[in-house]
Amino acid sequence: MLEPSEILVVEDDPVLGNMLRELLLDAGYRVEWAQDVISALSALERHPIDLITLDMELGTYSGRGLLALLKADPRTSDIPVIVVSSCQMDAGVRRLAEHVLSKPFNIAPLLQVIGAAIDRRRASRLEPWHEAAPADGLEVEVAREVLD
Repeated sequence: MLEPSEILVVEDDPVLGNMLRELLLDAGYRVEWAQDVISALSALERHPIDLITLDMELGTYSGRGLLALLKADPRTSDIPVIVVSSCQMDAGVRRLAEHVLSKPFNIAPLLQVIGAAIDRRRASRLEPWHEAAPADGLEVEVAREVLD
C-alpha cells in the first residue's frame, strides 16, 4: 500500500486554510499548512512534499515569487503546484503551475486535479524502472559467465 501523499497548503486566509486542510485530511492526505512564504519554505525543508496548493496573494511576499522560486530550485522543481487564487493569472503563472483554479472553487474538481497531479508525479518517478536498459556486448558476456 502506498504511503499517503503529503500536501502543503499555502494560504494566508485562516478560514480557507483550515477548510482546505480538513478537506484534504478527510480525503486521506497528510497536510502541512503554511500561512506565508517563509512558513512554506520552512515546511519544504522539514517534510517531503508531494504537491502544493498555492494562493497568489500572501501578504508581504507574493505567491508568484514563491512559484518561480520553487520551479527554479532543482530540489522542488518537480513538485506539482496547484494555484488556487482569486487574482488574475498571467501566462507565466499558468506555464509554471500544474493547474490553476479560481476562487471560489468547487471541492470535487480540486480533489480530481490534486489526485491526477499526484498520480502523474508518482508515475514519472517509476518510469525509469520500467524502461529496459540497452544491453551492450560486455553486459551480455558477463551475464553468460554468471549463468554458466
